[in-house]
Amino acid sequence: MKLKNILFLLIALSLTGCKSNDILWLNGQWEGIGCQLDFEETYTWSINLNINATKKLFNIEYPSLKCNGNWELIDYSNGRAIFSELIIENTNACIEKGKVILTKVDENHISFSYYILNENEVVAFSTLRRK
Repeated sequence: MKLKNILFLLIALSLTGCKSNDILWLNGQWEGIGCQLDFEETYTWSINLNINATKKLFNIEYPSLKCNGNWELIDYSNGRAIFSELIIENTNACIEKGKVILTKVDENHISFSYYILNENEVVAFSTLRRK
């Protein structure tokens, strides 16, 4: 009976341990051009994203808008991560709070989808490449 309990514990630990590594694919610096489609115009802006998943540091910059902030990890699994965004500098030019979903395309590219909090439609998007 003890061997069965130990085996169960080892399997449970290995499954939960894998999740912490699932997000390591995001580590690094990413850059791209964001695009927001409005009814009358299309807006674009630069994006710089710096991620240290091990330390849970997620810093976002929108240099052309002179905005920056931090992301808080909400959930992640199998090449997909969901963040809450909080802009801390120049909230007049950027929406202060939002939701971002990053999806792994390949080792050097991720898709970026931006949602206004409590909305279900993408309002901005990009493909970011690893620097």
